[in-house]
Amino acid sequence: MGGWTEGCIELIAAVFRLAVADYVGQSYSHDGCAPTRKASQRHRADASTFLTGAWARYLADQVGLEAGAIWRDAKRLDACILNVKQTCEAT
Repeated sequence: MGGWTEGCIELIAAVFRLAVADYVGQSYSHDGCAPTRKASQRHRADASTFLTGAWARYLADQVGLEAGAIWRDAKRLDACILNVKQTCEAT
């Protein structure tokens, strides 16, 4: 695999990582752990629109991913985070 191809794959994967992070309301940093931030509803809505849209399907297809699987995992991760928050608040 050439350098350009590898770079394109990494760039597209980064777009999806950022979209999922915005959807679940977590900071994303290439430099390691970053503080958790609360995402605004606009960021969450924009991420949801992207992850369920035609661009996500197109970009995922270009690098051998399935946009629907990424969206399902993002929703599952969001539900897990919500469950943990509710459990912590209950104690």
